[in-house]
Amino acid sequence: MIVSIINNKGGVGKTTTSINLSNCLVINGKTVLLVDADPQAHSSRGLGVRIKSEQETLKDVLSIKADQLYKLFYEKNIKDIIIHAKRRGLDLVPSDTKLSDVIEKLYRTNSLYREDFLLRCLEPVKFDYDYIIIDCPPGLGVLAINAIKASDFILIPCEMSRGSLDGIADLLRTIPKVKGEPFKKFRIFMTLVDTRYISSNKYVMRQLSSRKDKILNTKINRNEPLNRSQLSNKDIFTFSPQSKGARDYSALTKELLKLWDKDNKPPS
Repeated sequence: MIVSIINNKGGVGKTTTSINLSNCLVINGKTVLLVDADPQAHSSRGLGVRIKSEQETLKDVLSIKADQLYKLFYEKNIKDIIIHAKRRGLDLVPSDTKLSDVIEKLYRTNSLYREDFLLRCLEPVKFDYDYIIIDCPPGLGVLAINAIKASDFILIPCEMSRGSLDGIADLLRTIPKVKGEPFKKFRIFMTLVDTRYISSNKYVMRQLSSRKDKILNTKINRNEPLNRSQLSNKDIFTFSPQSKGARDYSALTKELLKLWDKDNKPPS
């Protein structure tokens, strides 16, 4: 299953979720490939993986010329750039800042297939892992659209703020355009929750009331160990396994696994 973690707004917990959900899935016995599709490369650094200067990254797989649309997928295989993370069972497709250059190339590519590049690149490894998690960049540019197109499931972090709500509204208008109207396999979950802000929290939940069937029960609370784990380039389960942040992400993972297991069961 390919899962994109996306919100149009930055700073809502996409990378924190990508790193910690990926690690917790592995803790629960799953194999995971984390794809860093953000030119800021926070997931790559956040896993504590040492990326050498000569290391090829996602940009090398996506980088193409307009007249090489099909050659790419034979000349450069995503398996060639995968790095093993410290936790056994978790692999990484790293990113770097030059991925921004690829965005420009994709924009300039006069092709109906530019939304399919990431999906095509992931095809050689799609069945090598239980889950492929894509950490998406902010905004709804070509890379984000590629991630949406490639996804079997979309996970939307929502900070308790107006800006995050606006980002979700834009995203929910975009998903049907990319995936088709019947696609409903997405869920929203609340991040950076501070229970002291009662009025703000109530406002956000009221605005999302029409989507309440798409909101997960688990909330990710503001948590200092989560912040410190990012500074240390460690997942929360390595940095502080008894912390509230670890408990929250463990609960989120279990809720998602239950949902995905239910979705994958054949009809009786």
